[in-house]
Amino acid sequence: MTNNYKSNVKVSVFDPAAGATEIQEDLAQRFNGLNGKVVGFLDNTKEFSDVIFAEVEERMKQMFPDVQVRHYRKESVKGVSPATMSQMKDECDAVVTGLGD
Repeated sequence: MTNNYKSNVKVSVFDPAAGATEIQEDLAQRFNGLNGKVVGFLDNTKEFSDVIFAEVEERMKQMFPDVQVRHYRKESVKGVSPATMSQMKDECDAVVTGLGD
């Protein structure tokens, strides 16, 4: 049996954990329900996220018939543009983001 291990190979390891933050943000005020509210769905561009959001929307409308839903989509999996963030902030009372796969 031949060992192909090379002892002079360097491997870089990165710690993906974010550092601690000193800023404490207040929690958003909670709703008593969603009737009369506008809820945005932010699609993360992953496969089947549209299917998942369609099911969530259907069930949400069964529970809260007067809820309005708006759909948004990230330009890529990497993140959402500042313009889309601003639009959601202006148009929605709450935003749900999720992923497919």
